[in-house]
Amino acid sequence: MKTRWLVLILVFCCALPALAVEVTLKDAGDIRLQIYGYLKADYSYDSQATAPKGDFAFFVLPELDGKKDGQTHLGARESRLGVNIFGPDVGAWKTTGKFEMDFYGGEKPNSYNPRMRLAYVDVAHDSGFSLRFGQDWDTFCEIQPRIVNFAFLADIGALGLRRPQARATQELKFSENTKLVLKAAVAQTVGEDLDGGGTEDGTDADYPTAQWNVTLHQKVWAGKTARLSFAGHYGTETVDAVDSNKVVIANDVQDFDTWSVQGSLYLPLCKTLAAQANIWKGANLDTYFGGIGQGVNMALGREIKAVGGYAQLLYDPTDKLCFGVGYSVDDPDNEDLNAGMRAKNSQVFANVFYKFTPAVTGMAEYAHMVTDYLGRDDATNDRVQVAVRYTF
Repeated sequence: MKTRWLVLILVFCCALPALAVEVTLKDAGDIRLQIYGYLKADYSYDSQATAPKGDFAFFVLPELDGKKDGQTHLGARESRLGVNIFGPDVGAWKTTGKFEMDFYGGEKPNSYNPRMRLAYVDVAHDSGFSLRFGQDWDTFCEIQPRIVNFAFLADIGALGLRRPQARATQELKFSENTKLVLKAAVAQTVGEDLDGGGTEDGTDADYPTAQWNVTLHQKVWAGKTARLSFAGHYGTETVDAVDSNKVVIANDVQDFDTWSVQGSLYLPLCKTLAAQANIWKGANLDTYFGGIGQGVNMALGREIKAVGGYAQLLYDPTDKLCFGVGYSVDDPDNEDLNAGMRAKNSQVFANVFYKFTPAVTGMAEYAHMVTDYLGRDDATNDRVQVAVRYTF
């Protein structure tokens, strides 16, 4: 046992750049480990302060006295380390797992703390059926924007995060070029403590959140595969009655629904050009990064409804050079808001990626962000970000 752990430690310490390191543990039933990750250094400048006041941007904060508050950030906390685990396989069943972390667990810019991103086990059958248990991306997530800003359009058009879940998947293959992938999951309802009673309201609900995803995969021209997805989720957050001393005086007095329906499309247009888009509608989406981080209006006693999405055009003229341009928006329903709350968040953005070597990629991005506040002046930000990523 000590020898096995020594081998694992040596593998982590000796990971070679630009090549996933693998090791097979014979004594553990031929389990194979694959180490992967990247180091990423970022520089960003915002002409106006943004939330969450870090090295990535969700929405623009209001100006004070009509004056801009520019901010500069340098960091390396998006750097990532992961392990893919394979085997042992038994007959028609294959076992895999994944563990992945980054360094967004702390707030000091020069003293990062590790944070778990993914941790799950997957058991798959040759028939196309599989089960996954652990923390993974929300089941309704089908496409992701190609972007430099680590926020990945959170609170500005893209829904979804990682959360604990149990998921079943069935692939139905109709031909060499066509298949349908069905996914259903129960997931932890990650909420807030809206009542102040000391219990997270998603945990206080009687049942977890249901998530689903139906995706058609169709090979089109140039050997590329298009994807069309319909997905969503439904769950509840439960609040208690709490007195002025934050003592619970009555349990489960009100439920607030959280739900979404959404459609996604990835469409190759030719060998070098593709388009992708996601549109959605829902309510109480703050922990899914919708509604511009606003889920429930406690003053009005109701969920905040919102619509949003994004579209991006991707142009990859060579294996080394990639361009992207896009637009995203998150638009809560004004009837669910109070004066001063965030009423709309939109962004136009463009980026470029260039591989200097198979391991080292340089990237740059410009984004113009506009956040509207109900009954107040809009806030705007011009964001420039450059980064270097070293992948292994």
